[in-house]
Amino acid sequence: MISRRIVAPSLALGLAAIISLGAFSASASAEETVPGSSGIPGFPSESPTTPPVEETKTLVLSPAKAVTKPGVPVTFEVTVLASEGGAPLDPQPELEYFLGTDLSGDVVDGLTVTAFRDGPRAVIVRSGAQYGVTSLTVVGDPVALQITPSAPSVAKGGSLTFAVTGTDKWGTPIDGSAAVLTSSVGTDVVSGQTVTFPTASPHTITATLAGVTASVTVEVVASSGEAAAPAAPETPTGLAETGAAPLGAGLTAAMLLLAGAAVSVLTVARRRAARQ
Repeated sequence: MISRRIVAPSLALGLAAIISLGAFSASASAEETVPGSSGIPGFPSESPTTPPVEETKTLVLSPAKAVTKPGVPVTFEVTVLASEGGAPLDPQPELEYFLGTDLSGDVVDGLTVTAFRDGPRAVIVRSGAQYGVTSLTVVGDPVALQITPSAPSVAKGGSLTFAVTGTDKWGTPIDGSAAVLTSSVGTDVVSGQTVTFPTASPHTITATLAGVTASVTVEVVASSGEAAAPAAPETPTGLAETGAAPLGAGLTAAMLLLAGAAVSVLTVARRRAARQ
């Protein structure tokens, strides 16, 4: 009898403790952030971009459709509209805002979001029964590049500037100003996005960014003086050639006169010798 009297109250106390723990657990779960709400109090569990029916979309976030780099914070401003799609209130009321995103890992501090994962996410703000939504995209590494010269050709010794563009896996445009340029011709001088060409020939310029490359070929043209072959000296014709003929004839005549004079001298000498 004694053991039954002790066991029965113990069981009752155990059941009461279990019920109390269950109630505490349910209360604690209710106080936790709703799953999928990204830390925004009162948002429904299905998605932070699906506000309760009674709310009105009268808050506007700017910048709209912001784009940033990993770890670079973006601070939003909120404008309150008189009605959905209506004009802004003037003056703007002083309200308390709650901001969040639908992607885990983002850090929210007031109206500032610092995101580290690349890709788009929804940013939603609410104040009481009012809400607003925009997007924030974090640019990822490029998956495709394009390099475009300022002109398709250039004179020898001239320079061209190259624009490098591309997209990440989400299709978001990337900043190609950090791309490294190289040339197929070793004498070319590369300075940032500008290349100077000391020699005339086709030159292939390659841009490299985060392991992705793109190339373009430009024609470096020599000056007109260098392109033309040196002219061969012309052979004298006409008067210059005819001037050589009288000179030859004069020499011949002089030689004949000398020969005739020599013959005359010899003839006179022989006659004198015969008389003696």
